[in-house]
Amino acid sequence: MSKPVVITLACCLGAGGLADCSAKKPLAAAVSADASAPADRSDLLVAIARAEDRRSAAEVPRDAANSHDPAVRRAAARAFARILDADDGPLLRALHDEDEEVVAWASYGLGESCKGRADYVSALAARLASLAGAWPSKKKIPEERLSDDSGIHALPTILRAIGRCGGDRAEEVLRTWITASQGYAQAAAFALGDVAARRGALATETAAALLDAAQGSSSLEAALYPFGRIEPSLSQSLAARLSAAARGAIARPSPLRFFAVRALGRSGDAGAIPELARLLSKDDSTVVERVEAVQALARLGKAGHAALSHVVGSSLFAHSQEALGTGFAVLLTGIGALGRDLPDKTESLLWEIAGLQAPDSASPSTVRRVSILRCAAAKALARGAWGSDVLRRCDLGDGEVGERVRLEAIERGPLVKARRAAWAELARSAHLRIREAALDAIAQHPELGEVSRTLLAQSLSASEPGLVATAANLVRAHPERVFVLAAGERRAALDPRAPAPTGPAVRELDSAVAGALRAALARPWRSDLIETRIALLDAALSTGLDEGRPYAEAACNDGNATVRARAAKALQAYGSTGATCAAPAQHAAAAAEIGHERVGPVHIELDTDSGVLALRLDPTFAPVAVTRLTALARSGFYAGLSFHRVVAGFVAQFGDPGGDGFSGSGDLLRCETSPLPFRAGSVGVAVAGRDTGSSQMFVALARYPHLDGQYTWIGQAEGAWDAVAEGDVIRAVRVEP
Repeated sequence: MSKPVVITLACCLGAGGLADCSAKKPLAAAVSADASAPADRSDLLVAIARAEDRRSAAEVPRDAANSHDPAVRRAAARAFARILDADDGPLLRALHDEDEEVVAWASYGLGESCKGRADYVSALAARLASLAGAWPSKKKIPEERLSDDSGIHALPTILRAIGRCGGDRAEEVLRTWITASQGYAQAAAFALGDVAARRGALATETAAALLDAAQGSSSLEAALYPFGRIEPSLSQSLAARLSAAARGAIARPSPLRFFAVRALGRSGDAGAIPELARLLSKDDSTVVERVEAVQALARLGKAGHAALSHVVGSSLFAHSQEALGTGFAVLLTGIGALGRDLPDKTESLLWEIAGLQAPDSASPSTVRRVSILRCAAAKALARGAWGSDVLRRCDLGDGEVGERVRLEAIERGPLVKARRAAWAELARSAHLRIREAALDAIAQHPELGEVSRTLLAQSLSASEPGLVATAANLVRAHPERVFVLAAGERRAALDPRAPAPTGPAVRELDSAVAGALRAALARPWRSDLIETRIALLDAALSTGLDEGRPYAEAACNDGNATVRARAAKALQAYGSTGATCAAPAQHAAAAAEIGHERVGPVHIELDTDSGVLALRLDPTFAPVAVTRLTALARSGFYAGLSFHRVVAGFVAQFGDPGGDGFSGSGDLLRCETSPLPFRAGSVGVAVAGRDTGSSQMFVALARYPHLDGQYTWIGQAEGAWDAVAEGDVIRAVRVEP
């Protein structure tokens, strides 16, 4: 997810405008409502919160971890878990606390800093074993009771931490918990998904244990999740069991049924095509299940494509209203999955879709949806013919959708002559994202030569941070594209008296690119434009620009952990072996919201092109983020912005004034991650690395365990978020209270 996502109390003026002082209480109230607490608890909790936000473990009050007050110990453990200091001693000690939430925060922090350390796995496994007798081991407990929005629980958090560590020992420990109570077995299965994604495979014993759980009396749907995180390489018998388990799970409606759909597509079982096709037309199927079914059919060869073509035509296209609403994502996914080798019936269907017309009174949102469907069909029909009429006529709106599919068709061949001219025209598009996409094409087209160098220099000089970052990333990945023959070599080549060359020609950085890169490095980029800053850092070092090393060394002392980590990696890659970037002695200032955080939930209503949608933000575990984002919403910041990233069945993301995913409010928002689960409708802060948030938020459209703990969970969404399409606009925002 490159991607991707400012007020004080007493009616102070912050970045979001004048604060609403109602419903605000001191931070202590957010941690504990114990009226008998000592009077200095509030000051202590504020000090811990400031240390956490400043990422300074040394500033956590020394006696906080040993306090008799569990609220203070919880705050300290949470701070250490989020700071991730090189010294994990406080977390290892907190792992043995008597309070469940303290143990959970300690486990979460250790999992985030584990990086495959077997000793951490052993410590976590030992604590897991010691606690197992304190909670029911065989009673069926729903996951939402073990890791819900109202609290954080130790056992599932320890299991997920072990999964984050990865390695053989972690896999072995987690395998034994697949047969535990339902809730704990789910956490173990999700953790094995983390192990599988990290290693790219599952041990045969693990695959068998997961399938035992999936086919057992409890029918653990989560046991199929790890198979969807990899391309399984299973024996014939295990592959048959995977197909049987997935087909059985598809017959049972469940919030986790889409795991089975995804696993079935990876099983290679063409015999499952009828079940997948039926799922696409069943009334109780969710949007994410249908999207997964489309993708599963696309993986099952010609028979799968034939079934997909039939379903797209008979079940979805026939219902035009649904095709422009909740069925839009499914139909669009289906069109994209049909491929280029189209049978006659499918081609006829695509011509119908390419000829869709919007009603005369259609809203801009409807016109955009119709254009997206028309252009998706036109792209398949054009078969790479970038100048075809069907591509040129597909966009009924502002042209961006049509330009995108034309660019994709243009890029399929060498960019020479007319094709190069067409690409160059799109590189000057009025639409920022088209210009960025045209830049990306340079990576695959070395034949562009001087044209690409000119465009890169112009883009590095642009005012849009996303365009600058895109250009800088290309320079880093392909520095050879911006080097030319040195001036002396060019003079020698033109001088008939010059001696014949005796070695490789000397090359130097193109002067226009060098000048643009120097100017970009010198610009005072806003603090939240992390992606742009680190892209420039990498580009400068990869080209050997004189200013590159000083810029990287300055970044090595940056207050942001992501900037420091990238600076260290870049310095190591370009000559400074063993370079490290420790946290600076002077930490960044703490967020102004600390000590004045919102305590109660807030309801934010969004009037959008796709209807009225809402967010219920909860500050319990992310008080700074919720306070700041609420202030931004109240100030009108989000009105007029679009949903710049929508992935069918996965996420809908918004909050970028630039509309391309690179921008924010102007201020950095540090992460307040936690072990809370991302289920359907969960709201998170979009980031491009640790502590890189600003104003962008996303809504998860289904249960996605790989998001857990990696993004700041801030609440739950309400409304038909599955109906959102990329480009939909937020027209107005209302905040209550």
